[in-house]
Amino acid sequence: MNKQAVNISIKMILAGVITLFVTYLLNIEYYTTASAVSILSIQLTKRDFISIAIKRIISGIVAILLSALMFYLLGQTFLVFAIFLIIFIFASWFFNASEGIVASVVLVTHFLIVSEITFAFILEEILLLLIAIGIAFLINMLYPELTKTSIKRSLLEVDAIIEDELINIVNILNNKESKKSVDYQKELDKIMYDAKLIDRNIIIQNDHRYVTYLYMRNMQLQTLFKIENNIKQIKIIHKYQNLIANFIRKVSENISFNNNAAFLLVELEDLRVFFMNEPLPTSRKEFETRAILFQILLDLENFLNYKIDFHFKYPNFIIIEEEKR
Repeated sequence: MNKQAVNISIKMILAGVITLFVTYLLNIEYYTTASAVSILSIQLTKRDFISIAIKRIISGIVAILLSALMFYLLGQTFLVFAIFLIIFIFASWFFNASEGIVASVVLVTHFLIVSEITFAFILEEILLLLIAIGIAFLINMLYPELTKTSIKRSLLEVDAIIEDELINIVNILNNKESKKSVDYQKELDKIMYDAKLIDRNIIIQNDHRYVTYLYMRNMQLQTLFKIENNIKQIKIIHKYQNLIANFIRKVSENISFNNNAAFLLVELEDLRVFFMNEPLPTSRKEFETRAILFQILLDLENFLNYKIDFHFKYPNFIIIEEEKR
């Protein structure tokens, strides 16, 4: 069982048990239903809960009032309940509030059971709904979740992946054996999935910069995979490979949070100008190799621009040493 499954299971247990006791002590008749509604309201992240809880409260109150009116006017019969379901379910989908259908329908079934629909019973059903979702709200908001510190740790892990892939490319350029031992894309996908969940638990002062950083790194990783594939197409050893390898090694040493890569882009342009001023190739294989190497320079430019564009959007994106630890 993964960490997310454990967390949501604990939250469901707490919400269900606490709601059960509270509604029982308040002498609410259908206290077990309150427990079920509270469990249904638990979500994996705070942001998801807030969005769904609002819809569920509005949907539940509308369902209670509409069903009470229909049963009072038309009678507490199976046919009236069926008509209510048709109206309510279609309306829920139409108003994009389908999340409230199940809990609301469960509450409405109580109106088929009671001998008489009174104003007090209607208020009790609304109170049941508010207590159930209210306790679920407290559990979702107060339950200790991973925070920005965990995301920042994820950023370090992603930077390590980028650095490893850069070194891997350097080794291939230098005709050394690739030391890649893991699936970098799979590792990054897992880190991004966990980080996005954490991001959805940050409600206040969240400009999504950390998740955006991970997306930027993912684009860089795709570019590096493209460079690696291009290098593997080289059929002869070319004297420029060492120059490019040295530059990529320098890039690998300057990819931290705080480095916006602008100075590397200047050096890359100097390297490209140098290649353009060199004598033209004299053989087909050399021409093809030069073309591949030049494409690698273009891809490296894209790689660096992704980072520069990110820092342009988030100019204050600086992680101090204490935060890294």
